[in-house]
Amino acid sequence: MSESDKITKNAKSNLAFTLLDLPPEKRIHMAQFYAFCRIVDDIVDEPGMTPQDRHTALDRWADIITGKAKDTLTGIEKEVYQLVSELNLDTAPMLELIEGCRGDICPRQPETRDELLAYAYKVASCVGITSATVMGASPDAKDYAIALGYALQLVNILRDVAEDCRKYERFYLPKADMELFGVTHDDIRNQRYNYRFRQLLAYEAALAEKFFCEAEELYQNLSVDDRNSLIPAQAMSLIYHNILDKMADDEYRVFERRYSVNNFRKLWFLLRARLGTVEIPSIPGISDWSFLKNLPAIGKKEDE
Repeated sequence: MSESDKITKNAKSNLAFTLLDLPPEKRIHMAQFYAFCRIVDDIVDEPGMTPQDRHTALDRWADIITGKAKDTLTGIEKEVYQLVSELNLDTAPMLELIEGCRGDICPRQPETRDELLAYAYKVASCVGITSATVMGASPDAKDYAIALGYALQLVNILRDVAEDCRKYERFYLPKADMELFGVTHDDIRNQRYNYRFRQLLAYEAALAEKFFCEAEELYQNLSVDDRNSLIPAQAMSLIYHNILDKMADDEYRVFERRYSVNNFRKLWFLLRARLGTVEIPSIPGISDWSFLKNLPAIGKKEDE
């Protein structure tokens, strides 16, 4: 098993799950690209490294994908460089991802939504742009990848508000939006769950919903070949949209739980992406089952 396969398998991420739909060669390529994304992200988050160590490690990966370090490559480094060379990938989005992750070494809260989206473009939309290419989609899919990247990253930010604050002292919700709803850093640090906090998250969730809708419209306007290539991405859209719906239905109790989707549900969403939009057949509620209405109550005699 290659290093990229091991990294992808051990990650147990939503993206790794959706790669099951791909033919073997594309699955291998996506595992290599996913491993690159995972490593770059871990460089910023793993404990035990100084800020300078993290910058140096990211610089190394920039040199790997641009070919500057091609004579010193081993293991996963060699796999990623071969991926870039074999598919003649545009390295600009991959370099943007590295710079987006670099910004998390000494994080700065975005002042506005525009700043938040600029960050999301680097760490999520750029991943989508390269993923679309690796999966075999045409350049027409770029706008879809960008919109979906925004949506997925916004869901991640909402879901991980507590963890980002507790583990890394990071605040991704725009400062202007927090001020609009009267939510402070201390409110998040102390996990104050109240009406103002719920309204703030609902406000950001509406932005995520906008990008999900935009991505869906763009997807439906793509060619059949592009839509078929992007089935894993569409499955990701369904999975993360479901997480967003769960948070909304539960009134954004992100301090109490981390919202997720089980593997059976993920498999269903992957099937839905493969088949197109499929409605789950509705099951009548018990109150609609007329034959039950005439049954005696449990534990009672009919003549009581």
